[in-house]
Amino acid sequence: MIFGICSNISRDTDYKIADLCADVILELGSQPVFENDLKESSLIIEKEGVSFGSFENADVIISIGGDGTLLSVVSRYRDLNIPFIGINKGSIGFLTEIDVEDIRESIKLIIDGKYEILERLQLLCEVYDKDGNLKDGHICLNDCVVTRGAKLNIVKMDLFIDGQYVEKFYGDGIIVSTPTGSTAYTLAAGGPILMPGMKNMIVTPLCPHTLQRSSYCISDKSVIEIKLGDFETAPIISPDGRSGVILEPFDTIKITGYESTIKTVMLGKSGFFETVRSKITARGSFYEHKK
Repeated sequence: MIFGICSNISRDTDYKIADLCADVILELGSQPVFENDLKESSLIIEKEGVSFGSFENADVIISIGGDGTLLSVVSRYRDLNIPFIGINKGSIGFLTEIDVEDIRESIKLIIDGKYEILERLQLLCEVYDKDGNLKDGHICLNDCVVTRGAKLNIVKMDLFIDGQYVEKFYGDGIIVSTPTGSTAYTLAAGGPILMPGMKNMIVTPLCPHTLQRSSYCISDKSVIEIKLGDFETAPIISPDGRSGVILEPFDTIKITGYESTIKTVMLGKSGFFETVRSKITARGSFYEHKK
């Protein structure tokens, strides 16, 4: 079995966890492959059986870091259609399946085929100018956020779903999320939690200037349009926390379910709602005691 290994050095100091993963994979009779960029790093110890280069032939891609690291790894390798799994070296890690102390046990489970594949919905987010010309496009696993920019001005947006006018938003912005992203920014904004295998999109307002604060849960086949009016300060679009194109007056953001899913490895160590409960509790404790 071939494992691609990606590691975030800001989380994995001196690539110690990456090196440990390689050792475990070799001991269990499989092959570790590091990204080619790490070949020149003096922190990665070259040893027999370890290779550097393409992940095209990998069976699983391992991400070492937090949720942000896994999202970054997915953005680089999503086209390979290879399952991903994360080792948590972040704060809490909703998306990461493996704790550091369980690395050997978890890799053995994968090699022995004792895992399930979860297919997660992705979003296709496109930005069009006032003349209908495509300016930018992104694929997102978590969410696409349209929010206010450098100044604390209210953002004015018209929301359409499948061509039907829904309402006008006055507030800080809108989050469009997948079920995977429902436990991230959407949760913090008061949106619903969906099980990650579901095929729905969630539209959640950010600090709306109305007496009503409701999310919309719709099919992944629907088309969401967020139409901007005129403004003095440009709002920001952020797909999966990345920077997007600079928005201009009368731009339209179109979001729908993407044609392919992301596969993640699930080891079945805990149920979804048990994980949500424990992670949310742990997150509060983590930030409270963080130095």
